[in-house]
Amino acid sequence: MPAHIKVIYSSGHTADAAARKKKGKCKKGDSISEPELVNRTSNEKCLATLDIFAGCGGLSEGFRQSGVSSTKWAIEYEEPAANAFKANHPEALVFIDNCNVILRAIMERCGDIDDCISTTEAAELASKLDEHELSSLPLPGQVDFINGGPPCQGFSAMNRYATSAWSKVQREMILAFLSFADYFRPRYFLMENVRNFVSFNKGKTFRLTLASLLEMGYQVRFGILEAGAFGVSQSRKRAFIWAAAPEDVLPEWPEPMHVFSTPELKIKLSENVQYAAVRSTANGAPLRAITVRDTIGELPAVGNGASRTNMEYQSEPISWFQLKIRGNMAVLTDHISKEMNQLNLIRCKNIPKRPGSDWRDLLDEKIKLSNGQLVDLIPWCLPNTAKRNNQWKGAFGRLDWQGNFPTSITDPQPMRKVGMCFHPDQDRILTVREFARSQGFPDSYQFFGSIIHKHRQIGNAVPPPLAFALGRKLKEALEQLLDLSRAIAAGSRWSGAVACRVGMAGSSTVSLSGRYSRVSVGVERSGSWVKPAIASSMDLRAILKFLLSHCRDKNMAAHSLVGVARIRVPKVGWEMSQI
Repeated sequence: MPAHIKVIYSSGHTADAAARKKKGKCKKGDSISEPELVNRTSNEKCLATLDIFAGCGGLSEGFRQSGVSSTKWAIEYEEPAANAFKANHPEALVFIDNCNVILRAIMERCGDIDDCISTTEAAELASKLDEHELSSLPLPGQVDFINGGPPCQGFSAMNRYATSAWSKVQREMILAFLSFADYFRPRYFLMENVRNFVSFNKGKTFRLTLASLLEMGYQVRFGILEAGAFGVSQSRKRAFIWAAAPEDVLPEWPEPMHVFSTPELKIKLSENVQYAAVRSTANGAPLRAITVRDTIGELPAVGNGASRTNMEYQSEPISWFQLKIRGNMAVLTDHISKEMNQLNLIRCKNIPKRPGSDWRDLLDEKIKLSNGQLVDLIPWCLPNTAKRNNQWKGAFGRLDWQGNFPTSITDPQPMRKVGMCFHPDQDRILTVREFARSQGFPDSYQFFGSIIHKHRQIGNAVPPPLAFALGRKLKEALEQLLDLSRAIAAGSRWSGAVACRVGMAGSSTVSLSGRYSRVSVGVERSGSWVKPAIASSMDLRAILKFLLSHCRDKNMAAHSLVGVARIRVPKVGWEMSQI
């Protein structure tokens, strides 16, 4: 899409294919009128949301808790995860299918099949959807917000089979996800993936994602967030990409709330430019870190292979986190543990019950199993491959009561790169509920399928507290837009930051941040700063008139405009919005 074309949005249903094709692809100069803008912002309580690659619903749960989003549709390929989503989000319509099939069906129903490029298999599966499913599909104009986390295993540094055909298929799901954004043109779009997504394939996939969203006309922001800084006791770094329509306010990143020790993360996108991730908490945060004891310290003791799905709590909460996570639950569910074989159980019992213990604390000796077989207590492969695997640090490891959980994975096993999965003082692998708490899921949250399925649902999820923090910043962005729309409707003076992108026909996009009493507006080009005659609070139309007239005088089009629109805030300094 040309950079100067603006995107319009409507809450109504589109009547025919022609109108749908115009959705998000309007003519130059089209814009939302002031009454429409006011009505759109003031009448909204929750954004109508489509969750793709929904899993068990961690992302939707956090946004629901923040009060900004209502997930009306969800797409999930794996049936146990989809059933978990249904149970925890009964108001949502859940489609258990490949998202490519669903998009094909939607475009066919809307009469846009000529614009759809899909495989023969996807077309055949789409044609087999029953009438009830077809009538429930979301349509362009109904979806305000699309979010999701495309399969991350293809990008994960822990994936030993990253070059396999299946991993390549998973990575290509990024394109399917972007296709939903391109067709629906929602007001907001959020993508989540593993930290390694940013650097995979020398950053080409990451840059393609950003370029695609920018070409659609979206404002885009990317960042890497550490879940441990937002209310869980887990080291979990995840990459996020926010996109907002030109007429909307792009959400900021949430400020870390908990001290969480982590090295500063930097992203290198070119030879000379590095981007730092959202600030670390090295210099402090409002709250201390949440520990393992804070998270699971009061749960009943169970043994290896515990299988009782319901039991009493047996003790009162010992931390505010436990009090909050329990809610009104009277019965503890899913406090079940994967059963280890005899050899691994013996190894577990020989791991000292002290912080930081792992396979390196095992004695170099042989043991006799119940069948009479003599085997090494230390797995042969660990010392023999330790050099190239960071000494297998954490394999067969015990958690530290005063520390945090490692990244929750889809299949906890003691002999893995993330092998620290033993309880601090019980000889077993952590239970499903303990892993769920490490992700911030409330005890009322339900998981479906076998114990393997439940671990997979938890390991693939976005921690709800992290999603909640993102939702609060989205809510702030919507509130800023509401303030602006009311000011325009009332004809009052406007104050704030302006970011103006000017197109061939002089169309413009406005976003704002902050609330200030006096502003100084201007345009910077090639080091030359040009201001209007009046450097004080001005009407929004006057600000735009100056910016547009200056850019027309300089023959500056959207694709060639280099610089910023910026404001001067008294006693605060300069704030800049990149064009």
